[in-house]
Amino acid sequence: WSFEYGAIILGAFICGAAIALLMEPNNIVPGGLTGLAMICKDLLGVPMGVVLVVLNFPLIVLGWRHLGGKGMFLRTLVGVLVMALSIDLVPLATESWTQDRLLVIFYGGLLSGVGLGLVFWGRGTTGGTDIVGRLLNLWLDVSVGQAILAINILVFGLAAFIYGLEQAAVALMLSFAATRTLDSVMHGLVATRSAMVVTQHPRAVRDSVRRHLGRSVTLMPAEGGFSNLPSTMLYV
Repeated sequence: WSFEYGAIILGAFICGAAIALLMEPNNIVPGGLTGLAMICKDLLGVPMGVVLVVLNFPLIVLGWRHLGGKGMFLRTLVGVLVMALSIDLVPLATESWTQDRLLVIFYGGLLSGVGLGLVFWGRGTTGGTDIVGRLLNLWLDVSVGQAILAINILVFGLAAFIYGLEQAAVALMLSFAATRTLDSVMHGLVATRSAMVVTQHPRAVRDSVRRHLGRSVTLMPAEGGFSNLPSTMLYV
């Protein structure tokens, strides 16, 4: 329990610091509600962390009621509050690191990916688009990925209109770098995966895997632990 919340706090702080020291000073908008919070901050003059909490709080409540209960509510609330505080307070202690676009993409993507990976390790979230995506999937039968993509297209479109095409292009590249880093943190640097499939139709599954995935398959005899019936396990 303490390890999970520690990972959420550390990860959310890293994400907030990356935004405060690299993205916000260079008008590089992150995706999702964080990007909307940055746009609102620049247009209305309200601290970005405050806007982030205001935008996320109703979503957190909806997530509590419809998605994950009390545990989801507390973990998301901690992630959002820590990230919001770090966004507003870190710049008071130090200045922006760099204005070099390449360094902003590299370090911004690296820190964002590592931070999100720690948050997800702690079974938490930083709110925003993942909650919206899951709610839309629940209510409208829209896939989570499609909902998040639509929101990010809107955010990056607004960023291009307000800050210019160059900043929007840099934001897209930074988002890609962050996603790749997150995948490495969550799943390791090696892309190899294995699956064990227990089935009563091993040859049909084997032929399908060969035909559609181009993968080798090893067949092994198996026995049901409850039914004690013979079966076949495919190692892919």
